Amino acid sequence: MLQYVTLYRSEVIPLPYSTSFPSRTAYSYNPEAQLYGQGSGGAYFDSQGGGAQVTTVVSSAGGGPPHGMVGIAMDVGGSQVISGGGTYLIHGGGMDGGRHHASHSSRSSSAMLQWLLDNYETAEGVSLPRSSLYNHYLRHCQEQKLDPVNAASFGKLIRSVFMGLRTRRLGTRGNSKYHYYGIRLKPDSPLNRLQEDSQYMAMRQQPMHQKQRFKPLQKVDGMGDSLSGGSQHSASTPEQSVAAQSQHHQQYIDVSHVLPPFPTPDLGTQPLPERINMNDVKKLQNLYRDHCEATLDVVMNLQFHYIEKLWQTFWYSTAPSSDVTTTIPNRSDNRGLRKEKLMALCKYEPVKLWMRSCDHILYQALVEILIPDVLRPVPSTLTQAIRNFAKSLEGWLTTAMSDFPNEIVRTKAAVVSAFAQTLRRYTSLNHLAQAARAVLQNTSQINQMLSDLNRVDFANVQEQASWVCQCDETVVQRLEQDFKVTLQQQSSLDQWAAWLDNVVNQVLKPHEGSTSFPRAARQFLLKWSFYSSMVIRDLTLRSAASFGSFHLIRLLYDEYMFYLVEHRVAQATGETPIAVMGEVNPSFSDDMSDMGSDEGRGPVTLSQEPC
Repeated sequence: MLQYVTLYRSEVIPLPYSTSFPSRTAYSYNPEAQLYGQGSGGAYFDSQGGGAQVTTVVSSAGGGPPHGMVGIAMDVGGSQVISGGGTYLIHGGGMDGGRHHASHSSRSSSAMLQWLLDNYETAEGVSLPRSSLYNHYLRHCQEQKLDPVNAASFGKLIRSVFMGLRTRRLGTRGNSKYHYYGIRLKPDSPLNRLQEDSQYMAMRQQPMHQKQRFKPLQKVDGMGDSLSGGSQHSASTPEQSVAAQSQHHQQYIDVSHVLPPFPTPDLGTQPLPERINMNDVKKLQNLYRDHCEATLDVVMNLQFHYIEKLWQTFWYSTAPSSDVTTTIPNRSDNRGLRKEKLMALCKYEPVKLWMRSCDHILYQALVEILIPDVLRPVPSTLTQAIRNFAKSLEGWLTTAMSDFPNEIVRTKAAVVSAFAQTLRRYTSLNHLAQAARAVLQNTSQINQMLSDLNRVDFANVQEQASWVCQCDETVVQRLEQDFKVTLQQQSSLDQWAAWLDNVVNQVLKPHEGSTSFPRAARQFLLKWSFYSSMVIRDLTLRSAASFGSFHLIRLLYDEYMFYLVEHRVAQATGETPIAVMGEVNPSFSDDMSDMGSDEGRGPVTLSQEPC
């Protein structure tokens, strides 16, 4: 008797030793059957036109790998063996002349199985969100030009390859997500190094611990276990839920980032405040540097809820914390600078300006840590935690500094507000990017967009916009043609990003090194937005079938242009983007009033073709 294993029916059928089998038979894994032992005589049979075809299958000794990762997702006729990590998988070319196929085509299924084995492995005590695995799969399909299956079919494939996986719902009520428990990325997987520093990824699966300069005295419930890889406890807030999943989420942030050096206060000839000496100024420099490094450590560990306590500690706040479960060391220990002296220094103009410069450096570093790549797919739990963090920042700061003069509070709040706004903008941009990927990968939608765009009366658009923008007609025509060509080529989101970056570079190149650079950059944003709104207007009036797709793409490109321009201005002025966005320019209203003309300089033009 041979045991015949079925894929479509999860059962074992005892069969006599014969070459006459039913014509419709498929195969699956049976943990009791000894078909995989080294040198065993187990064989698969498939009736092909009356003749029996035998394919003998072997695997590692002992009937299977110790971690139980054995799976079958294949037809049997014309099969091939795919191995990885002590596991052997059979992938076949079809049964009964190709009348029965698995959910993946023969062309792609073997490569997909090999990709899974190359990048994932089973392990006890770890978990991965189901959405993360599927996002990795979608990215792989995009890179390999494959048609992806839906999430449900992919889940069946995962379970067929990695046997014994369990599903758990982790997180707080209303914020929980399904996870596969017992699987992780391999340490040497290329997925670990996507947009990341390879040195960091070597430590990604190790717990991230708080540095000694800031160490909570009392752990939040479940925090310690979650950071060490456990998942038995749930956190009490969405932010703490992210910390509980930090081993996964930290692959999306840049923990290799180091806080840049701070400048030295420029005291000039201004006398020091009464009862303040240079030793007090130096103490403040050291204390504020330590405070900023502690802030960076907390954010790098995704422990956003500690920021409120950090600020209350530094600013001697007596206000009650919104998180009573979080405690930190006594704020009077080893401070070396009394509250009265700190308040006096904060009223001192050189110190106030120095502290603002330090804040610009700190918050720019935090942005680059949390969102190192605005276009890279990021889990929704992480982006939501970042947005909640941004929403709380201004309230935390004003409460912590309630005893300090309004002038220093306004100065620091302006920088924190720019930081929070940047986080909100970048997370929104990231969300738009992920939504746009689906459009840009859809061939039928791209074809419809191209068809609708060819019906737009660009001559009329230019005629109406030229009075306002006064841009060179040849430049506009060149951008129009380049846009259509890039769309026709079905370019990926990264290719579109490169095109937009090139447009910005070419438009602003004539103004490099000039004091007119920031103004030219603002003018370009206004003109780009005006032209794109005119195109959307034409599509709307024509009831274009692809209007929704164009609206989404327009939102994304406008936001990404804003992102590119603010970084170009920051680079040109020697400031951080946070400083640029926090700056209130009194002449900006004047720029808007004469946006249609720029006498003496002429219209903003391209020195060469932008693409």
